[in-house]
Amino acid sequence: MASVPGEHPQLARLLFADLAEELDGALADSQHAAGGVPPSSQAEQLLEDAARAAREGDFGRAAFAGVEGQEADRLERAFALASTVAGWAGLTVPEPEAFWEQGVDHATLARALMADPSLVPVPAPYGLGAARWTILFRTVARQPASPLSLAAPLVLAPEVVAEFGQLDAVPRGVASVRSGGQEWTLRLIPAGQKPALVGLSHAHGPHATLSELLMLQLMLIAGGEEPIDSSSFTWVHGAVGGGRFAARELFDATDRGVRVNTREVGNQGPYLGARPPIG
Repeated sequence: MASVPGEHPQLARLLFADLAEELDGALADSQHAAGGVPPSSQAEQLLEDAARAAREGDFGRAAFAGVEGQEADRLERAFALASTVAGWAGLTVPEPEAFWEQGVDHATLARALMADPSLVPVPAPYGLGAARWTILFRTVARQPASPLSLAAPLVLAPEVVAEFGQLDAVPRGVASVRSGGQEWTLRLIPAGQKPALVGLSHAHGPHATLSELLMLQLMLIAGGEEPIDSSSFTWVHGAVGGGRFAARELFDATDRGVRVNTREVGNQGPYLGARPPIG
C-alpha cells in the first residue's frame, strides 16, 4: 500500500469526496455544453493539489509532524482508507495527533515505514463485537467490485464467537484513543500476501490483533487491492479455550470470504505465521 504523490488518485477522492463530486459535475457540465468529453485529469489534478495543500498546511503539519515524504503519504493514505471503512460502520477514526498525544511514537513509525515497504499503518477499533464486524463486512461486500461474497463475507468459527471478547480488546501496554464508544489503536502491520514470519507456533509473537487484521483486509479492499492471506494463515493475538487455542485468520478465495477459526497454540506449518505489529 505504499504510495507516492500522483500514484493513487483515489486517495485525494477519499479525502475530499464532496469536492470530487462537485468538480466532476462542474467539468461534465462544462464539457457537455462545449460538446466535448470531460477531461478527468483536470479534476484529478485539482484534487491532488487540494490533498497536497492540506498535508503541507497547518493541519497536515500538525497531523503528521515528524513524518515526511513517502512515509507521510503512506500514513495519509492509510487514514483516508480507514476513514472510508469506518464510515461504512458509522464510526469516526481519531485524528493522527490524538494517537501522538496518547504516546504513539510517530518517529518510530516513520523509521519503520522507511525500512519496510510492506508495512501498513492500521487504525483499528475495539469493542465492536462479532455482530457489528459481520455487518460491516456485509456492507463492504455490497460495494462495487468488492471481492467479498454477499453470502458469507466474514465467517467466524463458533469458538471464536463464544470468546470474541477475548480477541476484541486492546493488548496490554498498547496506546489507545477513545472515540465514539470505541478504543482505537494505531500500529504498523506487515501486509505482504503471506505472513512476514511463517512456520512458527503461536508462542512466537507478537501478533496482530483480530481488529487490526480485519481492518487491514477492509482497508486493502477499499483501496482496490487484493485481500491478504489467500494462501496462508495469520495467527491472531490472544488465546481462547483456557489458553489452549489461538485464532488464525485467512481469506478464502474460493468462497470469497475472510475466515477466523482456531488451532492449538503449538500448531505450526509452512503456511501459518505471524505479522508482528510495530508501534
